[in-house]
Amino acid sequence: MDKNNSPNDKKTATTEAQKINETQKFSASGKFSDSVVAIEELKKKVEEIENKYKRVLADYQNLEKRAAEERKELMLKSNKDLLLRLLPVLDTLILATIHSKDQSLTVSLQQFLEVLKQEGVEKIKTIGANFDPHLMECITTKEGEEGKVIEEIRAGYMLYDKVLRVAQVKVGRQFKS
Repeated sequence: MDKNNSPNDKKTATTEAQKINETQKFSASGKFSDSVVAIEELKKKVEEIENKYKRVLADYQNLEKRAAEERKELMLKSNKDLLLRLLPVLDTLILATIHSKDQSLTVSLQQFLEVLKQEGVEKIKTIGANFDPHLMECITTKEGEEGKVIEEIRAGYMLYDKVLRVAQVKVGRQFKS
C-alpha cells in the first residue's frame, strides 16, 4: 500500500467516482435534465403563487381600509343630518338667552354648546374677519371696512374640517358719496 493513500481515502475516492458516474448516467438518460427543468418550473409556480398571495393580501387590506372609511363617512353623514336639525333649536336658545335674564337658560345653552363641541362642532368666527364665501353668506352690505364682517345674522358652524352650516353676515363696504 502507498503511504500517502490510506484505505479510507481509496474508498472515498471510489465513492465519489461512483457518484459522478451515476450522475453522468442519469444525465445521459435525460432524467437529470428533466428533473432540473421540473424543479425550475416548480420554482416559477411557487413564485407566481407567492405573488398572487401578496396581491390578494394587499387587496384585502385595501378593502378593509375602504370599508372603515365608508363606515366613518356614513356615521359623519348621520351626525351631520341630526346636527343640522338641532341648529335651529340652538339659534332659538341663543335668542332666548339674549332676551332673558334667566340663569338656568344660560347654563342649558352652555351645556348644549359643550356637547356640540365634543361632537366636533365649532362656531365659525365671523365678526371682524375677512369675508370668506366658503364659510359665510353675505345677506347685505353695510357701511364699514371693505370686505370685513360687520355683523352676524345667523351663526355658522363647522363639523370637524367641513362646513356644517354657513354663517349669514353683513359685510362692510365703502359707499361712494
